[in-house]
Amino acid sequence: MATVTGYIDGDKELLLFKKKRAAIRASFTKIVKTTTDLFSVDDEEDDRKEESEESDHDDATSNAEETQEEQIEESNEDIDEQSTSSRQEKRDKRVKELKRELEGWREVILPLNSVILWENNLYPGLLAGVTTAFFLLFWLLDPSLLTTVSVIGLVAALVDYLVPTLTASLSHPESWTGAKERKLEEICRALAIAEHQGFSYCKTFYDMRNTRPKMYYLSVIVSLVFLAWLGNRVDNLLLTYLFVLVLLLLPGLKHHGILQKYVSQLMVLFAETVKGVKEKKN
Repeated sequence: MATVTGYIDGDKELLLFKKKRAAIRASFTKIVKTTTDLFSVDDEEDDRKEESEESDHDDATSNAEETQEEQIEESNEDIDEQSTSSRQEKRDKRVKELKRELEGWREVILPLNSVILWENNLYPGLLAGVTTAFFLLFWLLDPSLLTTVSVIGLVAALVDYLVPTLTASLSHPESWTGAKERKLEEICRALAIAEHQGFSYCKTFYDMRNTRPKMYYLSVIVSLVFLAWLGNRVDNLLLTYLFVLVLLLLPGLKHHGILQKYVSQLMVLFAETVKGVKEKKN
């Protein structure tokens, strides 16, 4: 009897021990799970903080880049404005210089400008007729080169002396109106622009000597060879006549849009020709 009771008590103690051990294990598991959850929450918060810091850093970087780009654009605009204003100031200064230089010629320049720009339908024929008559007389007289240079210099000197003197004595200051002054300023401005463009083209062409020497020397050699061949084939007086006639008619052609019209037609014809050649090759 005592032995049976001992066995029962031992089983009870074993059962209680197992229950305690299971309870301890469950408590430990719960503690571990809670600790893991806490650490995972901390890790998630750290990740969120890192992501927010990275996003803040990226935003700050992008904002800084945008600000830098805006500053560069503003500085470029300021530079362009300064260069534009500087060019405008130089052009205005050159216009004033031209007005002072042409002060004695102002009564002659306005009619000459009217003739050169074909403000009357008779002016193109007048220019062509006077030029033809001058070169016809030159052809009939057939002077030597030294005589030609001397006569041209003599005529230029007489014109430079007589025109300001005669205009100052014949014209009255009251006849010079505000409309004529504005017209003279427009002419001087057009001359300043043409002068600036001419110098720019010459400078660009000369800069090719350093930037693109092969293209520079090739164009120079081809142009000079062509001119030498043309001068050998065509009479020099005829070439000079054609050059002077085109030079005198060019402002009127440009002013009335005739030059732009035919140049655009030639460009279209050239593009179509090149396109046709490429299609034939393909």
